[in-house]
Amino acid sequence: MERMTVFGRMVTLNRRVILAASLALSLAGCGSNLLNNKENAETHARPAIWQHQHQFVRIESQDRDSILVPANDHPANFSANLIRKMLDSLEVQFEGEAKPVAMFSPEELEILGAAVSRGLAQAGPREDVTFAIAGVHPPSGSRVISTGRLFVENDRLNLIIGALHEPYPESADPSGPLFAPGSRKYTAPDQGKTNAGWAIMGKIGMQHKTGGAIASDVVTRPDWLILNPTPDTFREATKMWEESAQYQSEQQKMHQKIEEIEQSIEQIKQTPASGAPATAAGPMELDNIEQRLQFLQQLKNKGLIDDAEFRTKKQEILDRF
Repeated sequence: MERMTVFGRMVTLNRRVILAASLALSLAGCGSNLLNNKENAETHARPAIWQHQHQFVRIESQDRDSILVPANDHPANFSANLIRKMLDSLEVQFEGEAKPVAMFSPEELEILGAAVSRGLAQAGPREDVTFAIAGVHPPSGSRVISTGRLFVENDRLNLIIGALHEPYPESADPSGPLFAPGSRKYTAPDQGKTNAGWAIMGKIGMQHKTGGAIASDVVTRPDWLILNPTPDTFREATKMWEESAQYQSEQQKMHQKIEEIEQSIEQIKQTPASGAPATAAGPMELDNIEQRLQFLQQLKNKGLIDDAEFRTKKQEILDRF
């Protein structure tokens, strides 16, 4: 009788252990689903910084895989103008094409410059700025899409490219792989292929990420660019942009002056001649004529008008005598 009692207690205990284990596994599964759902919700929890149809610039959680991902240097203060200059310096060489082409069009640069600057300023240490943007690019001249992931680490702007100038059909699925941004996780290319059929041209202030998920991986990532925000190339680009803006301003002023001279000459031509004998020009009028002639000479010296135009305008001014 005593043996039966002990046996019964053991059976009851085993049942309780099995029940507890099942319950623990069930709760663990629920917890895992809750965590996964939470991560998925957090990935796109923020509203997009910029969005047009399926295109976007937004803040997302870092992509985390088997590798230990360091925290980003966020929030980061990168001006829209600086981001435009860095992205504008990037050129891509496609297989079978004679010349490299710009990675981003002027319209794309305007959008990315402003939106990425805002995103980096708002992102936290565990967040990246991702984008999917479409534009028209040579040589095909058709609408293509590019995607990427941006973040700041060690004061350098990192760009991981996802899609690059891929055909962009109107029926594209926004949840499909075409809209996936780049990933920190390295994926080896298919056998017999070195890359996706393109290569980013080397520039001053740009380098490729080297290293994989583990120490033994010594790989160069063609899709992962590290951009230095203060190299000589960007300073030169800024100087050229400022000089170009100044030149355009001066040229606009020159054109206004030419229009004023032409209007003045036209008024003189339309003034009816009187029967009175011609009188000598006054001192102020002579000064005005001299200033116009000097201005014409400046236009010619700067190459804004050619010799024929110079002679014609000069003669028109002198004809007033």
